[in-house]
Amino acid sequence: MSNQNGYFQLIRDDKGMNIRLFKAQEGGENVKLDEIVKYLEKNQIFEVDIKSLNRAIGLVTAQDQFVTLTLNKGYPVNELMTIRLVDNNMKAIARFYPPSNDGSKVDKAEFMRDIENAGIKFGIKESEIDRFMKERQYCTDYVIAVGKLPRQGKNAEITYMFNTNRKAKPKKNEDGSVDFHNLDNISHVQEGDLLARLTPADLGDPGTDVHGNTVKPHKVERKVLKHGKNIHLSEDELEMFSDVNGHATLEGDKVFVSNVYEVPADVDTSTGDINYDGSVIVRGNVRTGFKIRCGGDVEVYGAVEGAEIVCGGQIILHHGIQGMARGVLVSKGNIVAKFIESAKIHTQGYVEAAAIIQSQVSASGAVNVMGVKGNIIGGHVRSATSVSAKTIGSPMGITTVVEVGVDPVLQEQMDKLKKDMEEKSTMYKKLDQIVAMLKKKMEMGQLDKDKIPVLKKSIEDMVKVKKDMMEDSEKIEKLNEEMLSNTNAFIAVSRSIYPGTKIVVGNDMKFINEELSHCKFKKKDGDIRSNPL
Repeated sequence: MSNQNGYFQLIRDDKGMNIRLFKAQEGGENVKLDEIVKYLEKNQIFEVDIKSLNRAIGLVTAQDQFVTLTLNKGYPVNELMTIRLVDNNMKAIARFYPPSNDGSKVDKAEFMRDIENAGIKFGIKESEIDRFMKERQYCTDYVIAVGKLPRQGKNAEITYMFNTNRKAKPKKNEDGSVDFHNLDNISHVQEGDLLARLTPADLGDPGTDVHGNTVKPHKVERKVLKHGKNIHLSEDELEMFSDVNGHATLEGDKVFVSNVYEVPADVDTSTGDINYDGSVIVRGNVRTGFKIRCGGDVEVYGAVEGAEIVCGGQIILHHGIQGMARGVLVSKGNIVAKFIESAKIHTQGYVEAAAIIQSQVSASGAVNVMGVKGNIIGGHVRSATSVSAKTIGSPMGITTVVEVGVDPVLQEQMDKLKKDMEEKSTMYKKLDQIVAMLKKKMEMGQLDKDKIPVLKKSIEDMVKVKKDMMEDSEKIEKLNEEMLSNTNAFIAVSRSIYPGTKIVVGNDMKFINEELSHCKFKKKDGDIRSNPL
């Protein structure tokens, strides 16, 4: 028979216990030493000449071999079945071994009892036992039981019907300028709009292994629609709708809809300062001396003068800001403006402008100044990641500082921690003086009883302040490592950078002493290096 594995049989005679090795037929596998050894150990046959056995296995590919195992004749061995479990008990595989020359074959009923004794209860394939009883192929795998695999489920999914990407950048015109007329960064919604749809988690179905144990499907993530005010859910809680006209935002996994406060003209004496939880749209200008503070976005269609805008979202200025050294923009999101002049800018997002002139700009994201002229002239521009402009500085040598590689937010945290450390250090010294004085009086027997609680409290305060200082020191160390970990920060100039400009990358600086063009500055091997764009 072709495709038949090789096998072995014990032969008992007057010389002792022998083994006959049968070579495999075409396409089958030859017998293996470890399988024979396990079989012999199972039948308590231990005194075996392994070397002779191994040598015979090497020769069995040519013809059957006969080897004397031991002079101990032993006892007759009946036909045997072994069972091994694979795939996490989802499959049981049997292998059969022939009886010794004076042993007995086993009937189907006894094999079925062996299967039951092995604890196999589910998915038994009697047809495989019948097939073996018919063909009697030894040292061959027979899959005698197969479990039922669990049907794996799927995680819940939420599909949002509004733009959740608040980092979307404005479109660029062919000349490289920014198109401020078609910004789509604010997700406006109308009353009754569908905001989100939930596809519930599919828990799947359990399976069963060959022992009859339940096999649970993998855990899936369940979700619910989370929202703030001005929103309601459908009865089945699978759809979310807006109750008001406004704009939608996604904060973490929670949807918020805010009413938008719209100023039809200027922010001036007719409106006073504006404080609002949602977003603000100003159709006119924001005049000098006035403030806008809101939790959402600010969009100004006119110009911003020496005013202050602080918001929790992003700031979009269709014209720009002429700050007159009084203008301030602070945003947790991005800032997009046609121009920025004589103003202070601080954002946790990116800055996009056509020009930045004599301004203090600080951004956690990139600063891109790629308008028609794309100038950065004067002031100090900082970004955690990159600054890109067409021109930096001016032929007149105006002092201009451009800095990348350190997140301004982290720098503020570092400065605050250092200030706190100084205050705690001063406090610790004062407490130390008090404790030293009170201890000295106690040693001299001059300490009043009512001062003992003061001493105890001062010692406890010293321990606490010391612990706080150690924690602050660890935070400063971690912040310092994080601040210096950005090795990809760069400054790119597509036209010219002029003398009078100082560039800073991480903790290194470089003064520009000659006009350079079409270059990119980046730190490499501890130095700031310039490479062509």
